[in-house]
Amino acid sequence: MEYHVAKYGSDENPGTWDKPFLTINKAAQVAQAGDVVIVHEGIYREWVKPKNKGLSDKRRITYKAADGERVVIKGSEQVSNWEHVKDNVWKVVIPDSFFGDYNPYKLEIFGDWLVTRERRHLGEVYLNGMSFYEVNSYDELFSPPMREEVFDHGTWETVKVKKGK
Repeated sequence: MEYHVAKYGSDENPGTWDKPFLTINKAAQVAQAGDVVIVHEGIYREWVKPKNKGLSDKRRITYKAADGERVVIKGSEQVSNWEHVKDNVWKVVIPDSFFGDYNPYKLEIFGDWLVTRERRHLGEVYLNGMSFYEVNSYDELFSPPMREEVFDHGTWETVKVKKGK
C-alpha cells in the first residue's frame, strides 16, 4: 500500500495521492510491513512514532520524500508570542498544555554523560539555527558569562577565549 502526506491534507483522509494525510505520524499509525509513505513538500513539526514495524529487509515500512520535493522534519515548535523585557532579552510564558504529556523544561539533567557544574533542563531554545544556553540568574540574562571551561578526559580545563571586538 502507498500512503501520501501533504501540508494541505487531513488526518481524516484515507492517505491517497488526491486525499493525503496531514501528518507523517498519521501515516505511521496505519502503515504496515511493505507499505511506502510518500511525504510531500513542506516543514513537518511533529513527533513521529510508528505503530508497526517492518518484517524484514524486503518487507519494511519505507518513508520517503516525493520525487523532486523538499521535506523537512523538525521536532521543534515555533513560538511567536515573545515579549520584550529589556535590551536583547525577550520572554515568553508557555503553558504546560503546549507540551502535551512531555515537557522537557520540567526535566533536569545532571551527571552520567552530561558533565556541567550546574543542573540544566532538557529543553532547548533556538533562534535562527543557533542554540541558546541556560544561565543561573536573572542578572546573567543581561550580562551573560563568557564560557571559559571545558571538561576533557575527567578534568575541568580553562581555555583561552579570544574576546570579540
